[in-house]
Amino acid sequence: MKTSIHIKQDSLWKGIIEDLFADFLLYFYPEWASQAVDFTRRFEFLDKELDEIFPTEKGKKRYADKLVKVFLKSGVEQWLLVHIEVQGYQDPYFPERMFNYFYRIRDRWQQDILAMALLTDNDPTYHPSYYTYHFQKTKLVYEFDTFKLLDKKLGELHQPSNPFSVVMLVARQALEKSALHDSQQLIWKKELVLALRDADYAEEKIRKILNFIRYYVKFEKVENLKELDQNIQTILQQRKNMGIEEIIIEEIREQAFEEGEQLGLQKGEHQKTIKGVQKALKQNKLSLAEIADLFEVSLDFVIQVQKGEIK
Repeated sequence: MKTSIHIKQDSLWKGIIEDLFADFLLYFYPEWASQAVDFTRRFEFLDKELDEIFPTEKGKKRYADKLVKVFLKSGVEQWLLVHIEVQGYQDPYFPERMFNYFYRIRDRWQQDILAMALLTDNDPTYHPSYYTYHFQKTKLVYEFDTFKLLDKKLGELHQPSNPFSVVMLVARQALEKSALHDSQQLIWKKELVLALRDADYAEEKIRKILNFIRYYVKFEKVENLKELDQNIQTILQQRKNMGIEEIIIEEIREQAFEEGEQLGLQKGEHQKTIKGVQKALKQNKLSLAEIADLFEVSLDFVIQVQKGEIK
């Protein structure tokens, strides 16, 4: 029986950015966000629009990209393109991709675009921040905002009043080889749990951040994950059961596969997967991207199941 869940880092980034997007804005653009953004209006995550201009081909590498519509206090729309360059996923064509995103969005929807790249890789020489094109007397330079995680120290990443800083601290620790051993992981993950308690963030935000802490850096031994969960229960004893999501996810998958077996061999693995996705959607505990990753299917497949187009 599988004892732990592996969720890819790109899915975790996409999920946590969507869950904590207001905090994300205030973390990276504090002055602009606090003065200009209308936080009373809901953000719109334009995954469908992003897929339309850059469809993911089957078998191709996925990227952690989010396109978000933000409303300003002036009533104007502002579109934000956020790209996460995941550790170990360095792409020599990345600057050109950022430019392609920009001109395709601009050409199709005529929207102003704030583009940023969060670089979470461990190569100190890798820091693309612009794209250039030059042929004869024609020249183009496209610059975009970047944040290189490796260049920052832990103290620089900490913002006491912003829960997204915990996410950044987790990702920064993941770049330190000495911090990846189970014994060291337990130490700094427990410290982050204590910080969550002392900060007194909303229950829902704590739950989302705890899952990021659990899965962004994986323990070698499942016993250490259990110890961390016990520690979470002790430290956050006055809060909701934070470890229940892991149990729910495991049960969703196991029950789905058991029901799939009962449907007979003719429907096979495909039907098992559909049942699993349906159960995960009903639980409403994971983002669509995380469900896609969990069951190893495309995001479009999950959306079609959600809409009832696949049964």
